[in-house]
Amino acid sequence: MSGSSKVYIAEARLGYSSTTLDSTGSLIDQQPTDHVTKERLLDALQAFKGEISQTPPLYSALNMDGKRLYDYAREGIPLPREIPSRRVQIYGLDLLSYPDEVPDPCLQEFGFRFGHTATPNSESDSSVVVNDDNSNIMSGDENKKNTTAGSINVKEDTQEDVQGKKKKTFRPKKFTDPVLTDPNHVPIPPACKGDKSLYFHIRVHCSSGTYIRTLIADIASHLGTVGLMTDLLRVEQSGFRLGESAATLEMKECEDLERVEEAIQAGNKIWGERIARQQREE
Repeated sequence: MSGSSKVYIAEARLGYSSTTLDSTGSLIDQQPTDHVTKERLLDALQAFKGEISQTPPLYSALNMDGKRLYDYAREGIPLPREIPSRRVQIYGLDLLSYPDEVPDPCLQEFGFRFGHTATPNSESDSSVVVNDDNSNIMSGDENKKNTTAGSINVKEDTQEDVQGKKKKTFRPKKFTDPVLTDPNHVPIPPACKGDKSLYFHIRVHCSSGTYIRTLIADIASHLGTVGLMTDLLRVEQSGFRLGESAATLEMKECEDLERVEEAIQAGNKIWGERIARQQREE
């Protein structure tokens, strides 16, 4: 699984940058975004397709001399040496949403929701994990009744489709990082009326080891500004797509031991075939 490609949906916010390259970190820079247009953004996304070089973020789970990089950062210990860059593949990079335009339907399918009004006193935008970007987590305040402008939050476990039937959403997990307890922490300003930052969503099909936070920061730099990641959800890996009924087993079905055994055997069959095929290819 570690060597397979992955597909993510991520929300980016241009105009701010942080220590962690996402909205949980401390504010380190703010730059204008007035010059950024949809056309320039599309050109930037095109420029990052293919094989690119990335430098993993300091707040990551990579090891250096037996110590996690994020431990160096949290303890204020200088790194023994520079973080080496790596080559990664971006197989696909698509724009899914842009301000004042109709978003791609897949955002609603995976539980993303847009805030149509800004609330000046609202909390900060959705926080995201600061560990390896190969996690399957996006986060947000589940109890909010009003979402901040540009940001997306999941409010319920289910939502109704056009036929009125209940369907699953992918509820984000709340994440709190120790960096937030730092007395010197400077939070990212919340989205509010008059906010000049720019939000958009992208779908990234990439090789294993790609850091989506770094990709967003590099795209922002290419556009002449700064940026960070505010939401992240892994939606596909190794041919399995989030939400496909064939790849899941309902909890109530686990009460039937025969169904559990069937599921285990089905999983063995699927992975056995995949592993055998991969070994033949190698």
